[in-house]
Amino acid sequence: MTFDIKLVLIGVLAYLIGCISPSIMIGKLAGVDIKKVGSGNAGTTNTLRVLGAKSAVIVLIVDLLKGYVFK
Repeated sequence: MTFDIKLVLIGVLAYLIGCISPSIMIGKLAGVDIKKVGSGNAGTTNTLRVLGAKSAVIVLIVDLLKGYVFK
């Protein structure tokens, strides 16, 4: 496999992993549509407002790990 193909595959994989929103997933597990409550933003701060600190820390850690894996 050539370097160019590997680079494209890594880019596609990074994009797909970046599309995963831990705040939406945790909200669904809690029975809440995180995009319809609080500020409406699917992020760590809104998760903190709506679901509390434990859920927000999990969202933050997962988001940081996603960035770390593809740095």
